[in-house]
Amino acid sequence: MRGRLAWLLWAAGIPLATAPAASSIFFQKGVNFTAEFPGGYASQDAVRILEELSKHGVNAVALVPYGFARREEASIRFPGGMERDEHIEQVARAARKLRMKVLLKPQLWVRRGFPGDLDFPDPAERARFFEQYTAFLEHYARLAARINADLFAVGVELGKLAPYEKEWRRLIERARQLYSGPLTYAANSGPEFETLAFWDALDYIGLNNYYPLPDSLDTAEVVRKVEAVQRRFRRPVIFPEAGYSSFEAPHRQPWDETPRKLAPADQARCYEALMRAFYRKPWFQGVYWWKVGTNGRGGAADGSHTPWKKPAMDVVARWYRTGGR
Repeated sequence: MRGRLAWLLWAAGIPLATAPAASSIFFQKGVNFTAEFPGGYASQDAVRILEELSKHGVNAVALVPYGFARREEASIRFPGGMERDEHIEQVARAARKLRMKVLLKPQLWVRRGFPGDLDFPDPAERARFFEQYTAFLEHYARLAARINADLFAVGVELGKLAPYEKEWRRLIERARQLYSGPLTYAANSGPEFETLAFWDALDYIGLNNYYPLPDSLDTAEVVRKVEAVQRRFRRPVIFPEAGYSSFEAPHRQPWDETPRKLAPADQARCYEALMRAFYRKPWFQGVYWWKVGTNGRGGAADGSHTPWKKPAMDVVARWYRTGGR
């Protein structure tokens, strides 16, 4: 096993002296498992869906608690959503019984926006934000330690704040004081992912892969961009998120859920293209598709990103069961 790991690290171009610890390297056949109304993580439906996910070959779930922020003020409110700590502990235990790994991925819900909108050019306001974010991170790093999470994300898609390298290195150092497992950051596709300066402080390079694809679904350009970052920082790569809606032509703007003609087969073709492009790369260590909810939402009449009860989930199951990793 140790020899196999060394070979994988060598093939990925990761020097053994700077590579993550052996216990932190595992191939993640994942989905984002989100708490949804009415029952959230505490519901019996959550356990039932976890069992179904296991049958599809899923061996890892990302649990996603939210903190709440506003663009106009440097404050974060947490906890306060459906994802109560005790319920996260409960669903993590259920995942463990199914031999699933757990990624704890706390992220910010921004009123009338998304995390990448947060920007505090004023130094005092920015310092206030990072003070608030430190408390947020500490809370969930302690929870990650308590639930024995296999992986912890220190941030998600904070593109305008990610360039403050010194602050992020301090956050990463603090997370390591509270949680002993491997760390990642979930960067948005594009400039944030491609220019992030602190990948070397983490165990995994994390890309939320919503790069557009051409109509041919040729993935060569996306692979080139990801490989360029991996070669520079010599870390294994995961996708803490990736996904496509099941509306027509989702490859053009993979993040978009604007209602239009339903096309679940288009979604499935995009899943297949991404799996073919990355699944067997020696430096690639897995993907968490966005998303499967605890309420089981999905099916042919649903155009959202979820693959649940759609042809895309059949693609996931085939790769996860028989893809060779």
